[in-house]
Amino acid sequence: MNPLSFHCPKTGREIETGIGINYSVLRNVQPVTVRLLCPLCDTVHEWKLSDGLIKEPVVPDAPPLAAWTPCEH
Repeated sequence: MNPLSFHCPKTGREIETGIGINYSVLRNVQPVTVRLLCPLCDTVHEWKLSDGLIKEPVVPDAPPLAAWTPCEH
């Protein structure tokens, strides 16, 4: 699982939520609203879970992604 974060609407800075999630889980959850007390501006903010940022771990020496090409039939 990867850490989920959002941006504070007042400061624009990133807020770590302490929630671990991955893209496959995110695609399969029902619409959820996350409500958190922001440690940056001490205000309660609400976000849709789908608006969160998922931090992917860095994979050393990972090959580059291949360019997508359509199949010819």
